[in-house]
Parts: sequence; C-alpha cells; structure tokens
Amino acid sequence: MIRIKEAILHILDINTNEPLFSYAGLDTSERLTIDYIQAMVGKVEDSDNMKDGVLAEDNPVYSLFKNCQEDFVEGTKALSDKLFSITKLNPEIPAADLLFALFELDGVPCLGLFKLNYSDSYTHFVSYEGDVLTNQIVLNRAILPSQKQAIQEGLVLNLETMEYHVIEKRHLIAELGEKVNYFTEMFLENTPKPSLKENISIIKKAVQKTSKAFNDEEFQALAETKDAIVQSMQEENVIDNQMIAETLFGDNYAKKQKYFEQIEELGYVDRAPAEAAVAGPKYSKQKFRLDNGIEISIPLELYKDPEVVEFVNNPDGTLSVIIKNIEKIKNLF
Repeated sequence: MIRIKEAILHILDINTNEPLFSYAGLDTSERLTIDYIQAMVGKVEDSDNMKDGVLAEDNPVYSLFKNCQEDFVEGTKALSDKLFSITKLNPEIPAADLLFALFELDGVPCLGLFKLNYSDSYTHFVSYEGDVLTNQIVLNRAILPSQKQAIQEGLVLNLETMEYHVIEKRHLIAELGEKVNYFTEMFLENTPKPSLKENISIIKKAVQKTSKAFNDEEFQALAETKDAIVQSMQEENVIDNQMIAETLFGDNYAKKQKYFEQIEELGYVDRAPAEAAVAGPKYSKQKFRLDNGIEISIPLELYKDPEVVEFVNNPDGTLSVIIKNIEKIKNLF
C-alpha cells in the first residue's frame, strides 16, 4: 500500500538555460495526483526492464537523496539541477518534467523520481480578433505521459536501506559519442544489476553459443530454456541458473562448463528476483518461425506433450512438425 506524504514537479526544459523549479508541492489529497503517482510507481516496480542497486554512503548523490527527507523542496531542486546539468548538454535526451514523491510503501519510507518526457499533441485554442471569437488548432509540445503510457526513466528508492529500483533508456551522450545509460551511470553514478529482461537475454545468448559449439539444435535448446526459466520463476520467484543448466545439459560436464563460462562473461546475476507475471504473457508460449515462412505458437504446457505436437528428424536432415488430435480449426482473421 502506498501512502503519499509529499510530491513536487520541476520543469527541465532544455530550451531554457535553467530548470524551472517549483517552490511548493502538489496537492497530495487530490485523487488525480494520488492515482498518477501510484501509476508511475507501478511503471518501475512492474517492469521486466527494472534493475536494482544500492547507493553507498560515499556516492555523490547519497546525501542529496537523504536531504529530501529533511527539506523536500530543496532536496528535489538539488537533484533536478544535477540531472539538468547532464540533459542540457545532450540534445538527444528528451526534455521533461521531473516528478518527485515522498511516500511510504508498505510502511517503508521511499522516494520516487519519475522523468516525464514531453510529447506533441494537438488541442484547440480560443482567440478573439476584435469582437470575433475564433477556435484555432494549436500544437502543444509539452504533453506529459498519461497513466497508461510508458516512461523511459524512473526510480524508486528505499530511504532506509538506500536500495533502489530503476528503469532507464540509453541515449546518445555528445561527449562520449555513444549511447549510454546516462541515468544510472552519470546521474546516480552507480551500476545496478541486470534487469529481468537483460538476465533472460544473457541466458538466451549463452545457450545459443553453447548449442552452436556442440552442434545441437538451437530451437530445441531455446524451447527447453524457456520452459526451465518459467518453471523457476513460478516455483521460486527467481531464475535459478543451476536448474537451467541441469535441465538443458544433465550430466554433460563439457556443455555445462561452456554454458557457465558464457554466462559469467556476459554478466549474468544468478537468482535475481523474477516473477512470471512481470516477465509477461510472452513467456506462456513457445513460438517458432520456420524457414518456409510458417509461424507456430504453442502453449507452454502443451509443448512437451507428444500427443499434441511432435518434432521429427527426417533422414534427409530436414525437420517435420506434426500437430495431432485436432478436432476443430479456427481462423483468427
């Protein structure tokens, strides 16, 4: 349960030389404000792109965040100023408003920071030319995300432990000439652990490389990997790398060793929190694209049932997919 104590909105418009600070907070008794902040917290906490980390006491922003508990307005101004010093030098980073919220999440004091990038939208404008009223169409370039729209950067910080959850997007940094995760690397000056999505991507790449090294069928290895990942998330709310290795390679030490080498090289974090619901519905099915253009989607619980579907190796080296016991076919046009 979220209980909002304070909230404030600062403007980081890169067309100005300085951020436009608010010197008073938002009305946190308004339903609109409460619902919007709760939605932004959910954008961070319920995302498979969410990464977690911790701010140490010697981190430059540690005291800035701590100060928000003592003086919320001044603390958020200092954080906004730091972020603006980065964004104003890098035009590829979108202009935005910064929404800060001081709240309790299940009794734990937290600070939320959400970068609300502007988008363009048309609206009407009522003007008068003499005594004549005219309705015009105008373009508003500072529209904030709705409750249902995604945001690129957001942070939820536990103010007791200084552990944080963050979502972010890479942007081009002019000085470096490359895209980086500027929000964590330059603003937080910290490196979080990989997100659930990144962790799964690392596993996928490691399995692909291992399969290639031992001439195994990649599609079967990836299908078994997906099944093992979902099973681990459902049973333990983590991705257990040891369980995945056992499922895929059994007693084959050489394959396991190759897989673990790839995992370590790619930066995988073992047993990181992972919920199937956060991972999304794409992990409820096995999807295949055949080289003849046919695409197949099989519910995860049916993939290993030989009475439903079977993959057959033909003598000429090709594969056949047999779908069995079909009573009715429905066209999804």
